[in-house]
Amino acid sequence: FLRGRNELVLTPAGRLYEETAREVIHLRDRLYKNIASLENRGHIRLATSSQWGMKLISDAVLWFKDAFPQVTFEFRHLDLDQLYEMLSRNRLDFALAAIPTVESASGTTRILRKEELFFAVPSAHPYCRENPGVTITRQELTDRFCQATLLLSRKPTANRILADALFAEYRQVPTAVNDVNGIPVTKSMISRGIGCSFIPFSCKDDDETIHYYSIDPPLYRYNALIQREDLVLNEPERFFCSYVTNYFREPEETDGR
Repeated sequence: FLRGRNELVLTPAGRLYEETAREVIHLRDRLYKNIASLENRGHIRLATSSQWGMKLISDAVLWFKDAFPQVTFEFRHLDLDQLYEMLSRNRLDFALAAIPTVESASGTTRILRKEELFFAVPSAHPYCRENPGVTITRQELTDRFCQATLLLSRKPTANRILADALFAEYRQVPTAVNDVNGIPVTKSMISRGIGCSFIPFSCKDDDETIHYYSIDPPLYRYNALIQREDLVLNEPERFFCSYVTNYFREPEETDGR
């Protein structure tokens, strides 16, 4: 090290040691994974920030245990910012999350499906009585609801990014935005007439107290499987990725699912 003011700086030789140490650690981890793969053993660390992710993981674990009974899972439900932090610190192997655009996907991200967002309004709202249909244009949504109480997920979720971009596209600034953590809480508030929100298809239900409008043109987010960057896949992990990647495909494309 070279000692500077309030810091230590690596010398050229120190940088070589650091690079070599990283390579040794990477080779060690790869060796351990290969050994675990031979024995069909291992431990997979998963997290999700979405309801669809919780259902997918519960289905995947049941399916997975038949093929690899010796592999264990560690599962977390996290906010999106926590999820990305744990991936960056190598404390997760995989994450299931919604992203706003295909372009926002990293090199280790696999797009699973495109999911439509609906605009959810309390059924007792005057707009629903005037417009009992199932579609609302983007222009009308931003014009009519920019001064309404909006219940939006916190940044940097895909739903919030898309909602903010929609209002910005039509030069509207919402006057009453409330940050709400979680779709179940959001839907409960909508059903009580407290506000309106954007709800993904996977969370849409038949609750008569909520009127769902399809937005024209449609608003989409993307469900994705995110893998930590330095992960070297063993056989159980490849099996898991294959299951998740095929989860939303038609039955004839997924070998019987």
